[in-house]
Amino acid sequence: MSDEYRSQESSKRPSWIWIIAGLGVLVLGFVIMTLAGAANAPQEGAVAREDSIPYVETVQAEQAGSTFVVRAPGRIQPRERLDLVGEVSGKVTNINPDLQAGGRIGKGETILQIDDGDLRANLERAQAQLATAEARRSQAEAERDRQINLADIGASPEKAAEQAIAAYEDAEAGVRQARSQLAIARRNLQKSAIESPFDAIVVSETVAPGTFVSPGQPLARLISAGEGEIQAGLPAKDVRAVRGALAAREDGRLPVRAVTNSSSLGATDIEGYLAEFSPEIDQQSRTATVIAVFPDAFAPENQGDIFAGDYMDLLIEGRSDTPMWRVPDGAVRQDAFVWVVTGNEQLRRIDVETVDRVEGGVLLRAPQLSSGDRLMLTVLAEEIEGMRVHLAESQP
Repeated sequence: MSDEYRSQESSKRPSWIWIIAGLGVLVLGFVIMTLAGAANAPQEGAVAREDSIPYVETVQAEQAGSTFVVRAPGRIQPRERLDLVGEVSGKVTNINPDLQAGGRIGKGETILQIDDGDLRANLERAQAQLATAEARRSQAEAERDRQINLADIGASPEKAAEQAIAAYEDAEAGVRQARSQLAIARRNLQKSAIESPFDAIVVSETVAPGTFVSPGQPLARLISAGEGEIQAGLPAKDVRAVRGALAAREDGRLPVRAVTNSSSLGATDIEGYLAEFSPEIDQQSRTATVIAVFPDAFAPENQGDIFAGDYMDLLIEGRSDTPMWRVPDGAVRQDAFVWVVTGNEQLRRIDVETVDRVEGGVLLRAPQLSSGDRLMLTVLAEEIEGMRVHLAESQP
């Protein structure tokens, strides 16, 4: 019985050994699959990261030379302005037909005439008084000489000679006074005819024929009919640029242009030249004032297109002492920097100084830019230094 029992036990032993072996195979397979998955994971992650690198469009920076346009707002004003007032009393007898708003009166032309009858009478009276005073002086001079001669020979007392000398001096003073009165009378007569001191445009008038005027009474307002000027403020960087452009001109005269802007009533641009820098800065804006002259600003052909006191922008040539570049507007971030895509397709930030906005882009200074640098145009949600990007396939 014992041998039979042992044979039965032997026949049962292989079944549980196989079960254990099967479980071992399953565990081994699981381990192998896990390791294989771990080995493949980095490659899949790398593919995912490669696919997330953005493609961007770029443009090559274009060198723009050393000159640019400085723009400064101002107002066009006449170089000469006159508030005409009466200087003598009298009735207006004649008025220039052009003494009306918009009328033009040439230099030296009579603007209006005041009745000069009383003034001529005063002049004749002053002339008569001068003649009388000169006659009295001649008599006093002759008497003085006679008394001096008599005193010299002892035929007349010294006192008589002294009185004659005093009488002559009094007569001489009378002549001087009469001459002064004559000069005043002549000047008053000249003031009765009011002439234009320059080629003028009439802005306004408040006088008519038959009006009685008195000294100090406003009669009309005139402005110069030719030259105009614009005074504009420049910040420090533009002052240096304009000074550099002015120094580069052999004739010392820098051409300028005044153009209309959104606030202008006029519709004509005009040409002129930079006249001078004001020696004093504006304390509020901390800007330097330049004065530009426009010889034909208020010429007849500009009437109705150029208005005194109108807003205009002054365009002046500036010269940069550092390289300048012209780039599309979309390449500049916050007017302060651009992104350059390096040769290994990474972003590098370069600070810039925006000089002007021109047709087709932005003019800027950027000493760190080089020919051949490619600037990123595409705007990304996140842009950081050293970030990887790919150039779009259309990029050369």
